[in-house]
Amino acid sequence: MSSESPLSEAEKQWLEHFTRKLDEVEGNKTYSTAFLDPRQLELAESALRKRENLSYTVYGGYSQAERNALYIFPTQHTGVLPPVTAIKAEWSGGEDKVGHRDLLGAVLALGLRRDQIGDIVTLEEGLAAIMVLESKADYICTNLINVGHMPVDCTITEPNQLPLAKERGKEIQGTVASLRVDSVLSLGFGTSRSKVVRLIKGGLVIVNWRLIDSPSLQLSEGDHITLKGKGRLFIHSVEGETRKGRIRLKLKKYS
Repeated sequence: MSSESPLSEAEKQWLEHFTRKLDEVEGNKTYSTAFLDPRQLELAESALRKRENLSYTVYGGYSQAERNALYIFPTQHTGVLPPVTAIKAEWSGGEDKVGHRDLLGAVLALGLRRDQIGDIVTLEEGLAAIMVLESKADYICTNLINVGHMPVDCTITEPNQLPLAKERGKEIQGTVASLRVDSVLSLGFGTSRSKVVRLIKGGLVIVNWRLIDSPSLQLSEGDHITLKGKGRLFIHSVEGETRKGRIRLKLKKYS
């Protein structure tokens, strides 16, 4: 998928707001952003490359973070990391499973915006790390006492004290007739193309962190495809064609 496709209206509005903030920083101020998704980070870094008198640091709590904050400062100043910390959430007992969506929903229910929360990483059964802005950490720890019906204990922790690692993902190999997004999703999630088309038309598919509505969108090696509520695929490699002209793919699937 081309990274040069036109900006959506929401992206234009976000970039205009971000550009105004950069103008303020050029007046010898500094600026810490909220958490940016990968598409926003791409837009932000593109804008920053045009500002030779500005520097920035990127941090989301750990090196493989998907959602990151920026600390932007005049080049002559000393940079620091964005104010990101971690909340260690622990629970035990019961048959109920506590997953990413459960934790995210519980934190958002406290009245926070999505951009005040970074990655949520499951460390082991009964333990997860929630990356948050430092300014919200005490509030979340004080008020996050249950996830659903499950009691949760929260502790503010330095991210570098947690055993954070990149998701390994499940490797999937197979063939597709073409690199259309509906074909790749069908392979990756083991469902019919007709069902995949309905999901795309229903606004449930994101490619490279942009919502799409066309089942015929052509993908490329290195693209990320998210199916809301189900997981994410990464096209690890395109490995040539079979004798019948089908395309061999290696995918990584993350839940």
